[in-house]
Amino acid sequence: MVSGGGDSVALLYLLLEIEDLRARMHVLHVNHHLSGGEEDYAEEQVRRLCAELDLPLTVTSHDVADIARSERQNVEDAGRRLRYADADRVLDRLCTDAGCDRSDGRILTAHSRDDRVETFFVRAIMGSGTGALAGIRPQRGRIIRPLLDIDRIELRDWLTARNISWWDDPLNDDLEGTRVFIRTNIIPAAEQLRANFRENLARTMDLVADDEALLQRMARGFATDFLIESSCDVLLEMDALMLSTLERVMLRRVLREAIVVTFPHASRLESFHIEAIADAVSADAQQQWSRDISGGLRATLSCATLKVAPIQA
Repeated sequence: MVSGGGDSVALLYLLLEIEDLRARMHVLHVNHHLSGGEEDYAEEQVRRLCAELDLPLTVTSHDVADIARSERQNVEDAGRRLRYADADRVLDRLCTDAGCDRSDGRILTAHSRDDRVETFFVRAIMGSGTGALAGIRPQRGRIIRPLLDIDRIELRDWLTARNISWWDDPLNDDLEGTRVFIRTNIIPAAEQLRANFRENLARTMDLVADDEALLQRMARGFATDFLIESSCDVLLEMDALMLSTLERVMLRRVLREAIVVTFPHASRLESFHIEAIADAVSADAQQQWSRDISGGLRATLSCATLKVAPIQA
């Protein structure tokens, strides 16, 4: 997945240094139409780059801002969902054309350690649960992130030393954005306190991720056992009486797991919404209760059944 930015361009060139990999590579560029024409320039740059390197390229295009408004999502979440959906479709097609199993394909992204650190602070500020604080993982399903232990500045220096150019997204300089504020204010302040804080934070996130993996397997089992009905992006129904028997720490995890599996676009559901649902289930699983939550969803408790569904316009 190549945006044209420094990280993804560096990943592309680094992959080309791996013997015999070129023949199995295919580039995907997604134009989000968010930067007032700048992304059209980035698309042209990626097209030119792939032509020079003689690499196959697929380009997809979305009006992410319009889609985010219509689906009541924030722009970042909508863009991420669309990018990975495109990547899955392209990879499935390539695997079919190559005559191999779809599970053998891989989607490579250029997330760096900077992305991991920034994501930690974004999620901490949002009040996300401990699972989210584990940060970006090196692998999730078919998605591989080989640059997570490398800082952004190292990648830029590597490109500069080889006279390789890249595109700078103007949104990266938008100081009104949460991630940019973290990048320009919070992280420099943390570095003043401890120069190697990135490495320390990365180790902490690794430990959290190990604990999270174990607890998540347990939560997944409970979520399956207590499920009444599930239809992706349409409806989730669970046995509220069974949910109420869980310890609070596991109840929160089971609720998040079930909601996110059914409604993938709600992957960044704030923890205070999960807490509110857990409060209702724990207080009286047979009460009448409802609450609007993130992602245009409504959680309802009635007749010992927890229901989550899109809010009807």
